[in-house]
Amino acid sequence: MKEGIQFEVSGLGYRYPNGHRALEGIAFAVRPGEKLALIGPNGSGKSTLLLLLAGLLSGGRMEGEIRRAGESGNPAFLFQNPDDQMIASTVEDDVGFALLREGLSPAEVRDRVAEALRRVHLGGYEARSPLELSFGEKKRAGLAGCLIAHPETIFLDEPALGLDPREVGGLLKILRPLEVTTVFSSMDFGLVTGLADRVIVLDQGRLAASGPPGEILSDRGLLRKHGLMMDG
Repeated sequence: MKEGIQFEVSGLGYRYPNGHRALEGIAFAVRPGEKLALIGPNGSGKSTLLLLLAGLLSGGRMEGEIRRAGESGNPAFLFQNPDDQMIASTVEDDVGFALLREGLSPAEVRDRVAEALRRVHLGGYEARSPLELSFGEKKRAGLAGCLIAHPETIFLDEPALGLDPREVGGLLKILRPLEVTTVFSSMDFGLVTGLADRVIVLDQGRLAASGPPGEILSDRGLLRKHGLMMDG
C-alpha cells in the first residue's frame, strides 16, 4: 500500500447469499482525514460498500481486497435508521455502551459521554429516554456513540435522510470540523457539497465516476445517466 493511504479497495465485489450481486470491480483509496461521499441511485450498492468497509457484512461472498494501514480499533458506523442502534433506556447508557464494554470506570464513561453529547449539540440529554428524542436528535445521539471511542474512521449511511434543511445544516457544523476519516453515502447534494472532499458515483454495483464535488455534481449528463437527476 502506498504511503499516505488509510485504506485501499481493489477489485471489490460482493454477492449476497440469495445470489444478488451487489458490487463488482470496485477500486479506490482513501487518505487519512479525507471526507468521501458515495452517491448513486437506490440499489446501487452504497450501503453494501459501507458495511463491507466497516467489517459489518458477512454471510455472502466477497471478492477482492480491503487493505488498511495501521488502523487501530474498530471503525464506527452510523446506520440510516437511528432506532437500529439505540438499545439502552437512557441516552447516557446508549452513547456510553461501547466504553462500558471496555471496562472504563463509570466516572470516566460519564465524562466522555458528556463530551460526545456536547459535540453533537445534545448537552444535558444524558438522562433522557431515546424514545423522547426527535428523529434528528436520535441521529445525533447515534453519531455521539460513534465519536465517543475516538475512531480513526467513521462510516455514515445516509446521515441526512429524514432531516429537514435546518437539521442538515446543523449536521454539517458537527461533521466539518472532525479530524477523522469520514466515508458517507447521501442523496442530499447540499450535504455532499458542504462536506465531501471527493465524490464517488455508484450505479448497479460498479464505480461509475469519481472526482471533486463541484465537478461531479455540475455534470448534468452524468447525473441523468446514473439516475441522480430527472430528465428534462
